[in-house]
Amino acid sequence: MDLFSDMRGHRAPATLAKHYDAVTFDFLAMLWRRRLLILAVTCATMLAASLFLMVTPQRYTADLVLQFDFTREDSGGGGKASSVALDASTLVESEARIIRSLATARAVASRLGLDKETRAPSSGLLAGAAELIFPSSVRRTLRDLSGFGDAAEPTPRDIAAQKLLASLGVSNDTKAYLVTLTYRDTDPDRAALIVNAFGNEYLRRKMEATTNASQRSSQWYGAQAQEARANLGRIDKEIETFRVRTGFVELGQDGADIQQQQLRDMLTQLNTTSATRLAEETRLQRARVSLAAGNIPQTADLGGSPVVQQLLDEEGKARRALDEMVAVSGERHPAVQRLRLSLAAVQERLQKQLAQSVANIETDVAAARTAEAALHERVAALQTKSIEARGLEGQLRTLQAEATAARDRLKQLSDAQQQASAVSELRPIIAQIVAPADIPSLPSSTKPSLVLGLALMGGLTAGAGLSYMLEKRDRGFRSENEFAAEIRTNCVGLLPNLEHYPGGLESLVFAEAVRSMVAELFPSSNPPKFVLITSSAPGEGKSFVASAMARVLAMMGQRVLVIDGSPRRLLLGQNFPHEALLDQCLPQVGDMSGPGTSPVATVRRASGLRDSQNVYSNPAFEAMLREARARYDVILFEVAPVLLSADSALLREHADTVLHVVRWNDTLKSTVSATLDHLARLGLDVAGVVLNGVDLEEQGRYEVSDRGRVYRNYKSFYQASA
Repeated sequence: MDLFSDMRGHRAPATLAKHYDAVTFDFLAMLWRRRLLILAVTCATMLAASLFLMVTPQRYTADLVLQFDFTREDSGGGGKASSVALDASTLVESEARIIRSLATARAVASRLGLDKETRAPSSGLLAGAAELIFPSSVRRTLRDLSGFGDAAEPTPRDIAAQKLLASLGVSNDTKAYLVTLTYRDTDPDRAALIVNAFGNEYLRRKMEATTNASQRSSQWYGAQAQEARANLGRIDKEIETFRVRTGFVELGQDGADIQQQQLRDMLTQLNTTSATRLAEETRLQRARVSLAAGNIPQTADLGGSPVVQQLLDEEGKARRALDEMVAVSGERHPAVQRLRLSLAAVQERLQKQLAQSVANIETDVAAARTAEAALHERVAALQTKSIEARGLEGQLRTLQAEATAARDRLKQLSDAQQQASAVSELRPIIAQIVAPADIPSLPSSTKPSLVLGLALMGGLTAGAGLSYMLEKRDRGFRSENEFAAEIRTNCVGLLPNLEHYPGGLESLVFAEAVRSMVAELFPSSNPPKFVLITSSAPGEGKSFVASAMARVLAMMGQRVLVIDGSPRRLLLGQNFPHEALLDQCLPQVGDMSGPGTSPVATVRRASGLRDSQNVYSNPAFEAMLREARARYDVILFEVAPVLLSADSALLREHADTVLHVVRWNDTLKSTVSATLDHLARLGLDVAGVVLNGVDLEEQGRYEVSDRGRVYRNYKSFYQASA
């Protein structure tokens, strides 16, 4: 259900400025209507603030300033150099967190003896009462079930430390490297004492931490340096053992050793021998080819042998002599025969000598091959030794590299040990108290004027917000204009509440309002005969409206039958409780045709809600309605609430029109809207809505423009006509 709705009257501003003017006016009017509520909330807030100022003691604040210096004297040039590599502002924030740590607060509490003054919370009133009421076993079981069975109770020192931290404030200025400590307490001496204790405790713990850290660092560096010396001695011993075992000699300045030089020489000799062998083999091949062809090998191939040359000369001479003798003496001369024998002897000797020369060449080739094979063997042996030397050289280089690394590490550790030993002279962070806390003489509590001013503003704001929420509640319709704007239904009557003003001018207003409503519902031409009077909820005043309408219609000369179809009245002859009020403004009218009779007849329902179907479906009821239509001019039929009963649906065939009664500022708008939608679905014609029980004085607070406003503004008209 929607409990909130817009309560402003219906307006159709022509311009945006007028719209905002109307909204502003409505808001200011709402504040004026709820001025008493706003005043009450504001007074309550001011009273609470005043009580707070009365019960809250004055508090004093003592402050202490620490300054950090992140520079140190440079031993080389005499200037200053930064001793930190991180951002100094980050270090200042870190130091501020250390000051505000629980460990520092515990140390301060123990040093000042505050832990002896604090009692554990277990000795409180509730804990004592629990110990008296419940036995220990029950308390232990409850703690186990709640999950606090194994929780350790806080110590007095922790309680005192938490109280100190609650009143301690630590702020830092990263640009000036300042940390300000503030402590608030009701006692100014105690505030100054505690904040100074925090500053001194921080400096003491910082100095102890620096000294302990330097000692630990020096011991660690010493142990590491001792281990590095032992490792360096072991590596040097391994190098000496390696040299003695392998006999390896390091490389010279030119980067080559003896074995490599020998290998290069042997390779040169091998190349020369191979070239000689190839030349001898070539010479032998040419000599053999020449001899096979019957030619004389070249002198270079024969190695320049003088015997062969001499024999060749002798053969030439013998051949020339033979040719001359044949030319002179002929072929048969004995001298020619002797010369031929001499030439053959020379040629035989030449062939033997050539064979000997070829054999010599073969001997040289074999010797060259033998020398080449020997050189190959020596080169292979030197290569094997060179490879082995390379491996030994790699091992030696590895050992030498390990020795160099061990020397470097030993040097670094020795330097670090010296620096750790001198850390007291090269502190990374230096802090000092530049402004110790003095005993404050002026309180630092919030000014009473500020508290009261904030309370005043808060009370006005809270009162305005509460007033707005109350105004936005869906408490029902408050003016005629809201019906046309929200549910598109006309309001045919606005009836004042006679219970609040019995016998006053409201009785005249009420009488005229009823007459106006009846005149609008019953025109002179084709007036409705059967009017169904409905409501959205019980207690809307249907019977009151029906009785008032009946009296006015009777004064107009109409015969009226009022049927009370509400199932809540079960006793016949029960009088309406509001007839006494109606007698003040609308007296009973008698029928001039018959003595003691009235033109208004009333029929009341005698059954409950269970018998609605039987009552309205009964032929006797149909006959009664036909007879009533014949005897009476108007039938006013009051039924149960529409959404709570099916009576409206059962009577829709008989009703000519519907008058819906809504109580002012009471029935929810959403309920009224749902009821009218339901009547429309039933096919019933709703002639209008009557707003009943209007409090004219209360309605005036909402600044609505309808007939109620006219009634209030022109009361003099009714006074003059009374």
